[in-house]
Amino acid sequence: GAVTLNQILHLVQKLYCNFSSRSRLIRQLETKQQDALTQDAWMDLAEQIDNIQENDIWRTEPSCPLYEADRISSRIDEFMHLMRRRDVFDLMFTLRGGIARNTFGLLHEGLFSKAMAGTKMLVETYHNIVCASLDFVCDSQPLPGEEMIPTEAKLAFFNETRHMYGRTALMLSGGAALGHYHVGVVKALMSNGLLPRVLSGASAGSVLCAMIGTRTDEECQDLYSFKGTNSPGHSGKLIIEFFRPIGAVAAGIPKRETSNELQEVLQNTAGAFKDGKRTWQLFFPIPIRTFTSTLYDILTGHKRAQDVLMNDTEYFRQCCRDNVGDFTFQEAFDRTGRILNITVSPKNRSDPPRLLNYLTAPHVLVWSAAVASASLPGVFEANSLLVKDADGTERSESATIASFIDGSMEQDLPMQQLSEMFNINHFIVSQANPHAVFLTSFGMSKIGKNIWNNRVMNLLSGVLLFLKNQAKCWIGNIVEMIGGQRIAPMWDTRRGFGKQFFTQEYEGRDIDVSLIPWINHRSLFSALLHCIYNPSREEWLEWVSAAERETWRYIPKIKSHVAVEMTLDKCVQRLRKRIVVESIDTKGIMNKERMNNRVPSFFTSASLVNMSGLGVTDRYSIGELELDEKSTCSEDRPNTGQGREVPVGWGGLGLRGNHSTGSLNRSTSGGSGLFLMDH
Repeated sequence: GAVTLNQILHLVQKLYCNFSSRSRLIRQLETKQQDALTQDAWMDLAEQIDNIQENDIWRTEPSCPLYEADRISSRIDEFMHLMRRRDVFDLMFTLRGGIARNTFGLLHEGLFSKAMAGTKMLVETYHNIVCASLDFVCDSQPLPGEEMIPTEAKLAFFNETRHMYGRTALMLSGGAALGHYHVGVVKALMSNGLLPRVLSGASAGSVLCAMIGTRTDEECQDLYSFKGTNSPGHSGKLIIEFFRPIGAVAAGIPKRETSNELQEVLQNTAGAFKDGKRTWQLFFPIPIRTFTSTLYDILTGHKRAQDVLMNDTEYFRQCCRDNVGDFTFQEAFDRTGRILNITVSPKNRSDPPRLLNYLTAPHVLVWSAAVASASLPGVFEANSLLVKDADGTERSESATIASFIDGSMEQDLPMQQLSEMFNINHFIVSQANPHAVFLTSFGMSKIGKNIWNNRVMNLLSGVLLFLKNQAKCWIGNIVEMIGGQRIAPMWDTRRGFGKQFFTQEYEGRDIDVSLIPWINHRSLFSALLHCIYNPSREEWLEWVSAAERETWRYIPKIKSHVAVEMTLDKCVQRLRKRIVVESIDTKGIMNKERMNNRVPSFFTSASLVNMSGLGVTDRYSIGELELDEKSTCSEDRPNTGQGREVPVGWGGLGLRGNHSTGSLNRSTSGGSGLFLMDH
């Protein structure tokens, strides 16, 4: 019903555009946005649309019932006053408990769904001032006659404040071949300096997450340009044909060209469309595939050759290994500083889904986890996890070999586990599953949750959401009622009836950022048709560009949500480097040599959790920092293994607000600085 209503509304809007010159102009600008090649060009068109709709006026007016403008203005004045007085102690006291992420209604979704070019100027100013205040505390020097605040005390303050504020995680869902769209989302976030350190992927999302989590920023640029990575540990190959083309026996076989789109889809996919049984199974959820398999065998009178499934699985395993490299979760974390998380669903009766990362599975090979998470029943065989021993030998994770299947079937978005393990309280969700359009609210596009819609649309949207939630609850209650009568482990009951597939969450909360990367590039029918599909190089680049443009729409919202968090991270990293400099100045160069030559202790190992604050996401230890004696505190950069300069403003996100940050000049202070003049 939601999809049908959405299509009807879209048709009505197209007809209305033919009678209104204003609507025709807006539609022309929106069409140009779909062809924009740069973020700046896209944002310029967004500003023109806002100007026509008078949303630019709405942005400049502070008053709005969605947030507390008076309290925000007072807090801005307070921070400004303390910085002018250079009262660092009072500023630290105020910041310590007064900058929660969702305070004053700053995360209300209505603030980010009206204007395309950004939210209220007051909100942007608030985040600018908070970031400037944090930089001021980090880099301030004592006035004559005042006692200097020890660097260790500042670091403790920022560690505690950062832990209080929380972390952001990027979650990449399943979606089979549509998972390639995730690359465009990551590219847009990385180019704006917004890519979180914590990454999570399930099914197809796990493959793309593994590729990003084992590459540095420079190596990711090769990925965006469709190039392999020749760095140690990588194969130098990039293979996007995850499904074995008909007749192919090894990875890297080019797809066959046909003139008809439907024939092209059928020809260039895995054996799913060649083998009748797999085609039959593909359109049914896992819980009833056993029944459909038996039914198919009865109706056809024959069984499928097992080697078809085995060949497809082995082909996929080789693709993942070539794309990801032979890294364990621990090695990937030490190499990139990113926390890679992959969910897998055990095939046994009793175990719940597992979240694999450098803490829970440090020695597991990332590519084997990605293969297990993407093992869609009916398309690929269940796979086991492989570990790397100290001598480099690969073996199964345990003596009793356990098999795992598609992680997205039971835990597409492991939000609770990430929150518990890494202090995550904010999520960026890239949802590529076509069926998520039916099971979520944000997938309804034009009639989704938007307080700026007219009352009729909001009423219809509310009714549909109510019915959708009621259906999910009804399914869950039925399973609990029937499953309660069975003598079986809990997870066997849930898997047997498919409760998790229908009732799990496929989107973030209202205060999170959720997007469908392909929504403006293809229709729902086309998305379903291309789930089991091998794109060509040109198609893949087109998909990445389309997802990147769709992500640009959410950049203003993401910047507003994570600006303070990014600034806290950078301050912690600058202070840790400063402590090393002070230690060298005090104890001499011989102390540094002894520190570097000794065997890492439990407390300095980069592979273990730093118990001070939330050091779990900082991969380097003191002994690993390479220092330049000529550098100053204002030149410190976060050590993410890439060594590129990060522009400042909005926590290093750029002074021009929501345009791209590539050409921005660095401020002389080396921090966010005071830049009220930019407003």
